[in-house]
Formats: sequence, C-alpha cells, structure tokens
Amino acid sequence: MFDFVPGQRWSSEMEPELGIGIVDAVDGRRVHLRFPDSGLLRIYAAHSAPLQRAVFHPGDRVTGENGVALTVTRVETVDGLTVYHGDGMRLAEDRLVGTPALDTPKARLLAGQRDLSSHFDLRRRILDYRCRMTGAAAQGFIGGRVELIPHQFAIAAEVSSRRFPRVLLADETGLGKTIEAGLVLHRLVFTGRIHRALVIVPDALVVQWFVELARRFNLQFRIFDEETISVRPAPTPPMVDNPFAEEPLGLCGFSFVRQATPTVQERLLEGEWDMVVVDEAHHMQPGDPLFRRIQRLGRRAPRMILITATPGHLAARGHFARLRLLDPHRYGDYERFKTESATFGELARMAQMLDDRSEIDPAARARLGRLLDMPPARLQVELNRAAGRQKLMHLLIDRHGTGRVMFKTTRRTVTGFPGRRAHLIPLDPDAADGADRRRISRECLDDGRDDKAGHPVDFTADPRVAWLDGYLRTHRDVKILLICRTAQKVNALYDALDRRINASIGRYHEQMTLVQRDRNAAWFADPQGATLLLCSEIGSEGRNFQSARHLVLFDLPWDAELLEQRIGRLDRIGQTGVVQVMVPYVRGTGGEVLARWYHEAMGAFEATVPASGWVMQRMRKVLMALIDNPAGPVDPVRLNRIIRSSRVAVSRQQRRIDTGRDCLLELDALPPDRVAELLDRIRAVDGDPCFQELIEPLLDIWGITMEPLADGAFRLTPDHRYANPLPGFRPSGMNVTLDRSLALAREDLGFLTWDHPLVTGAMDQYLGSGKGSTAFSHVPGNGVPEIFLEMLFVIESTAATDPFVSAFLPPAPIRVVVDHLLKDGSAALPDSTGMAEASAKHFARLLPVVSRLIPDMVAAGQRIAEETARPVIAAARQNAHQTMDDTVSRLQTLSRVNSAIGPAEIDGAIGERDAVLAAVDAATVRLDALRLVTRGDFP
Repeated sequence: MFDFVPGQRWSSEMEPELGIGIVDAVDGRRVHLRFPDSGLLRIYAAHSAPLQRAVFHPGDRVTGENGVALTVTRVETVDGLTVYHGDGMRLAEDRLVGTPALDTPKARLLAGQRDLSSHFDLRRRILDYRCRMTGAAAQGFIGGRVELIPHQFAIAAEVSSRRFPRVLLADETGLGKTIEAGLVLHRLVFTGRIHRALVIVPDALVVQWFVELARRFNLQFRIFDEETISVRPAPTPPMVDNPFAEEPLGLCGFSFVRQATPTVQERLLEGEWDMVVVDEAHHMQPGDPLFRRIQRLGRRAPRMILITATPGHLAARGHFARLRLLDPHRYGDYERFKTESATFGELARMAQMLDDRSEIDPAARARLGRLLDMPPARLQVELNRAAGRQKLMHLLIDRHGTGRVMFKTTRRTVTGFPGRRAHLIPLDPDAADGADRRRISRECLDDGRDDKAGHPVDFTADPRVAWLDGYLRTHRDVKILLICRTAQKVNALYDALDRRINASIGRYHEQMTLVQRDRNAAWFADPQGATLLLCSEIGSEGRNFQSARHLVLFDLPWDAELLEQRIGRLDRIGQTGVVQVMVPYVRGTGGEVLARWYHEAMGAFEATVPASGWVMQRMRKVLMALIDNPAGPVDPVRLNRIIRSSRVAVSRQQRRIDTGRDCLLELDALPPDRVAELLDRIRAVDGDPCFQELIEPLLDIWGITMEPLADGAFRLTPDHRYANPLPGFRPSGMNVTLDRSLALAREDLGFLTWDHPLVTGAMDQYLGSGKGSTAFSHVPGNGVPEIFLEMLFVIESTAATDPFVSAFLPPAPIRVVVDHLLKDGSAALPDSTGMAEASAKHFARLLPVVSRLIPDMVAAGQRIAEETARPVIAAARQNAHQTMDDTVSRLQTLSRVNSAIGPAEIDGAIGERDAVLAAVDAATVRLDALRLVTRGDFP
C-alpha cells in the first residue's frame, strides 16, 4: 500500500494521457486525485491504486506559487512530500504551480509514466515509414483513386516537381487533364508545398469538380457562390474577416468571377492563393471580364494551371494571350511568338533524328552544334551513344522552351482506346415542297452565326425525330447520349419525343440549376435510370458520360474542336466499348453538308484530327455560302468539290502539326523508364503488407475497429474510446478498401492509403501525443541482471516542414541501445524479439535505481546518435549541393538561349539552394522515445 499525502504528484499507469495528478484528499481506504491537465477527478482504492509516483529530477525546471522557477539540482523527501533544491532555493511539491509538463521522453520515464511496449514498437514503425516516404518520388501520388496511367503521372510528376509551376495542360479530349491537375493539387497540398488553392471552372462543372476532388483525392473544397459567400466592407488588415480567407481550398464557377462586384473581386484577390487552377481555359478571351479578373488572380498567385483541350481555340492570338497569362515575360511579343513557332518544324526534325537514331548529315550536325552551343568533338561523342542522343534531344527541346509552359499528350501516343465508329444516316424530307429542307438549313445557318435565339423550334414532324423514335425502340437496353446546340432544342426534342414514345428521358442544359443537372446526370449514369439524356452544348464541356457508348449528334457544331469535345464525352480513357457515333441528317440540307464534310474531308467522327479546327476556320464561309440557298437543295457537285479541296488542306496542315510543336511536346515527355519507375514504386506501396499491419493497431488506439468484410473490403467503426476526431473519418463509420482496383470499381468504398487523411492524421496525432514515447520491457533469462535503455532519435533540420529540405534530409530515425555501463548495447539487443511487458511491480521497484542511471545513459545515447547522424547529414548536404547546383547551372545555361528563363528564376534557384544547404547544415538529432529493458534474473 502506498503512503499518500495531500499535495503529492502521481501519474496513472492505466491512463497516462491524463497527465500528472495531485492528491487532493486521503479518505481512509480511498485517495482522491485531481488531474489539472484533463480537468478530471479520479478516486482510487488506496491499497491497489494503479499509480506511479511523479518525481522530477536534476536538470528539470519547476515553478513555485510565487512564480519563481528553479532548476532542480537535488531531491529529498520530507514528511512524504518531495522537496526540490536548486538555484539557492527550496520548493516542496505541494507548492508547485500546476503540473510541470512532462514534454520529453526522459521526463516521462523518470516520472514513472510508461506506455505498452507494443506502442513503442508502433511509434518506431511510424517513424520508419515517415522517413521512407518523405521526399520520395511517390509521395503524394499514392492516395489518388485513379488508374496508374503513364502519361498522366509523367505530366503530374514534372509539374509538381517545379517550385512555382505555371503551366497549360492541353492533352487531347478524353486523356485525363482533370486527373493530371488533381494529381498535382493533391501532391502539393499533401507535401505542404501549398496550403491555399482556388479552382475556377465553367458553371456546369462546379459540382462535378467538387465531387471528383473529394472522391478521387480526398480534397475538401468549399464552393463559392452568391448564396454561400456573404461579403462585407473590406477590413484592415485585408485577411481579417474575409470569407475567402476562411477556406483554404475554394471552388467557383466562371459566372461568379465574371459577375463579381468590385468588393467581391478585391476580397477574392486578397485570398492569398498559393495556386489558381482554371478549367476549360479556352473560354477566356482577352477583353472578357473573366479573362481580366483571372489575369489579376494569376499575377498574385505564384502557381497557376490552365486546362484546355483546344490550345489553339479561336485563333493563335487567344492561345498567345493564355500563355502570356502564365508567363508574361516569356510571351510578351505576339510577332516574336509567331516567328518562334515557325521554327518548331526544324527543331522537331532534329529532335526526331536524335530520338530514332537517324544519320545526321554534316549541315544538320553543324546546325545542332550551334543550337546547343556545343563543340564539334563533344557533340560527336554524344551522337555516338544512345544515351547521349537522348541527352542531346532533351537538351535541344529544353533550351528552346516548348515544354516549360505547355504540356500536350495526343491520342497517337496513348493506347487503350476501343475506338469509335461513325454511322451517317441520310433521311428524306417529309414535305414535298422543300419546307423541311429550308427549315433545317436555316437552323444550321443560325447555329453557324451563333444565333442562339434563332427561329421558333418545333421538332414534331422533323425526320430526325422520327428516326430517333425508331432507334430508341430498337435499342431499349443501351444508354444513349444526344447532344444538340441549345436548351431550346433540348426542350423541343423532349416535347416531340414525349408525344411519340414512352421512355425514360433526362435533360441537361444551361437553363437548369446545377443541382438539377447533376441529378439528371446521375440518373443517366444509374443502370436503372434514364435511357436517353438530351444535352445542350454545355454537355460537351468537361462532363464524363462514358457510362454510355451510343452518341447521337442531332446537329453539328461549326467548330471542329467542339465536335471532338462532344465525342470526347464518351470516347475517353476508361471507355470499355466502341463508341457508336450516330449522325442523322436530311438530304439536301445544311446537315448533310456538315455531316459529309466532317466525315469525308476530315474523318473527324472516327478519329481525332488536330488540323480540323484550322481548316474549318478557312472553309467556314465557303460552307455557309453553299448552305444558304433558299431556291433549292444543296448543290452536290459543289459539295464534293469542297470536300476534295478540304481533304488536301487537312492533310497538309496535319503534317505541319505532327512535325512541329506537337512532335516537340511528345518528345519532351518524361522518359518512359522514369515513368515506369515511378509507377512501380506506387504499385509497391499499394501492395505493401506492412500497411495493414500498421494501420489496424494504430486506428485501434484511437478507438476505431477495423473488421474485414467480403472481397477485400473493411468496416471502420468507432467504439466508446473514440474521442478525438480524425480527419477523413465519418463518426458513423465507413467501409474502405486497401486495394486500388477495388476502389476504382466500387465508389461506395473509401480508398485507404498511406496518403489518406485518416492515416496521416492518425499518425501525426500519435506522434504528437507522446504515445509510445516511453516503455518498460523485460527479457526473461537466467543470466546476470542487465539494464538497457533503447532510444529512438530523429534527425531533424531547422526547416523540417520544408518539402525541399526533407527531400534531401528526411526525418530519419536512429535506434541506439546503451547498457547500464554506458556501452553500446545494440548487438546484445538487436530488436524486440523475446521482450515481454514488464510488470508494474517490477517497474516501481526498479525505477528508483535506474533514475540515477537514465540521465547518463541518455547522454551516452545522444553521443552515439550524433556520431551516426554525421555521415547521413554530410551525404544529404552533398546530394543537395550537387542537385541544386545542377539546377542553377542548367538555368544559367538555358537563359543564354531561351528567354523563358529570366534572372528572377535563376536568383530564386540560388536562394533556394542556399536556404536548403543552411537548413541541412543546422540539422540535429532529437530524442523521440525511450524503452527501458531489463534482462536476466532480478530479485
């Protein structure tokens, strides 16, 4: 039985998280302890209380009631109370203020606080994992619920590796630009490179982006709109009381930015965004308020991503304006931009010769040497090696800047598309007097003149509706997406079909609310939902409808790139069947002209044709003149002549594109071996059995049980111990999987990975709580009694949270074992094999003895850890110096031939290098955890 005296300090063996308790009263067989840190009162049976005496030791700092603090030099016991001496003063424990924090493992152990040995082992495993993943190539790429598609990860890896990326993602439709942007966002947020991001998208895509960012990347964005944002007069300082400053991740539609009042604009600018992302950026044109406001945001944000599948949309000047928004120094002169663009063909031919190992003639060799500023002898050495040719190719492209701002992947470099098949369906007009022809041709011309009001629309007797009626009756078991130009047409089609057929038909157009549109899109995606979805043109922008394989083009756009976007709603990565493109048209009308021209001149229904937009711009007036014939049907002879000439034009322009800018962009992609290495690392982490072995006991500590379900799924359920909310966890429980393929197949399951906020939150909370930082174990045996102190140290820099520092010097744990003779005991105690939890009685009996040994044992361990860390820090410094010197040298070399590299970028790289080296030089070792271990026979 303990001798309890009011004012004594004790700690609970069963609830160490309560902190230090103070004896308030002793009532016969009971003792009352008050725990100030947790605000709780506990009553224990005095004869069997699971308590340990909390005593401070020489070197500890304590404070008395009068506010005077002393450093303990000597400890004695007087009338049951511990009395501390130091700095010429004497202080009894009942006169201490509060409960001095046991914020170091040594203080906790000396105070008698300990956790289970299994908790110590868990802490070590978490430290090992954190070191292995911090700064690794796969860090931040593991948690995305996405397929491991090489080109997407290649672009995301390159963009996210830059300190201040400002890029245009311009993959062809359906290749996953949104995924690429999401990967970049997730990695930068996960690694702490950015904390505040603003995503701006077309209004129709706001909810889709919100859902995808949450579902795929566990990024919880706040939607900004007039209803959710209440803007008050601008305060001083600007970030105070700013609704945009309250949410680190914001998402809004184009109209919110375009129509924002001056006050809202200023408050949005004051948001101090680390990154701005703009989807469907081709909608922005110089002179548009949307463009000007995003330009202002882009000037303040150090990082920016523009997303568009049509980088040349609406002429080169619009494309140049968007590039200038990203890099105004590089793209300051439009005429110079055109001149440089004209040289892409020559550069691409040289790069192609280097890539495919073609013979390079003397003239080309001389030209290459001048472009690379390389002596002939050295150039020849590199040309004679396969690796040297690849080096020269990337150096050539790098120096001339095609890939620093713009990234583009084309379908010819990506496999796995099932293809698409066009079905042109000629229909006869109903009216013999030509009224149908005139009406449909007029409709086509209105579309071409961008007249959305047009003439009144009534499709009741339209031949295309009659055909659609029959098609629906014979295809009741398939999903059909129909796209036309306007909401007016959608509603007229709905009314006409409703009179003819009983079918589940949904609508999706700009006159509906966001919620209505998304509900109808979900209804269409549901296997038991709508058979036909009627979409206006907003269905062409960014929306994913790949649950369907049948596309009906009720009318055709006067924009070849928009046509590709329509088809791209179905023909995209992840589509499992051939896309059937149905094009009904009435003979002799504008519909026939566009259908045959797109198909016979372009081949645009069955393949992506990058040149089609350029050719359409030049043929538009000719085609409209052909259609605008009120006297009779379209002249078939003139139509055939236009098709033949257009076919020649598209062939020539496609050759220029294939051998120019697009070729350079494709050649400049991350090398396949490096992409494969990155994906292999992600797969290795995905399949790591240690993950479940770690996460299950970790979640259990926080009161979350992990029960296996069928087919690789698990049920996470909180129990009575769940008190501290963890990010990414629903208190009602949730079903999860650790398997990527299952997560992709089942949206109802959470995808639990090393990057999941629940996992990182549980680990951070564990390490921050001090759990497992002290333990006491015993190794049974018949030998001489021995005492060991197992210590975990962590190498940390002064800028441990800087991802650029941790990439070179991750927080590496160092395990040190010292015996009671202050010798290295790691050989005698190589791991935790054979260790058993020591009894409380053994711990209490031994603690007074080892308390005198522990300070010296810790000091000896500190010396060993510092010696072990020295070469690790030196190697990190050498690696950082070499890597960052190479970066500075590369930028300095590039700046002489590529104006995309300015002095600010070079100075920034030098400053970054110096800061990283200083942080590495200042690295120290920190004691993180202690385990006292006894071995042999103890009395």
